[in-house]
Amino acid sequence: MTTKINVKGFECAVATYPGSSTLTYMIYPALEQLESKWLQRMSDMHKENIAMVYVPADDWNDVLTPWAEPGEVKGWPPFAGKAPEFLKILQEEILPEVEKICGLPENFTRNLIGVSLSGLFTLWQWMQEDTFRSIACLSGSFWYAGFLDWFEKQSIPQKSGMAYFLLGEEEPHTNVKAYQSVGRNTETIVERLKNAGIDVNFEWVPGNHFSRPVHRAEKALAALDPTSAG
Repeated sequence: MTTKINVKGFECAVATYPGSSTLTYMIYPALEQLESKWLQRMSDMHKENIAMVYVPADDWNDVLTPWAEPGEVKGWPPFAGKAPEFLKILQEEILPEVEKICGLPENFTRNLIGVSLSGLFTLWQWMQEDTFRSIACLSGSFWYAGFLDWFEKQSIPQKSGMAYFLLGEEEPHTNVKAYQSVGRNTETIVERLKNAGIDVNFEWVPGNHFSRPVHRAEKALAALDPTSAG
């Protein structure tokens, strides 16, 4: 059964798998909500709890960015850089409420999947926190101004989990100049993590930034599932 709750204005859908010691969170825009039946099917397939945290579309550019920056296209609104505040809400408000529903054992595993700006947020928080064991960044917005410089200045933390990255083959060929660095920036990030001994998997897949979002979410869940054959 999938349970829906609202925590501090963030809609969450939680699919439970009784007896599971894994809970994977997925941060998605509210306009791209994945159906509850799909969520429960994925939970049953991977024998884990899965929680979708939906960020309102109007807040997407603000709550997931680590620092304020101007919009990348003339006339677009600026990014507010409220990721530190959102991370605190996630850790102190959302996670406890979601985890009340799941019936988890004391030593359970948390993972996190993000897409686009929430993919950026996912790596940004993982570099600083141990809240989530493993992460997946789907089309992570690693073009974000100053992010690669910030990443390269950070010490790579020791991690017991793994990091999965996915990028569409057409994404670096966008007409928006600022976004064209996403391919080489992702490759730089992956290489540095690998050199530091992190377990990393990176896939180029067909399509652009918006192609086959459900299929990509399924690939991320499979990548983080140690029992998965694919």
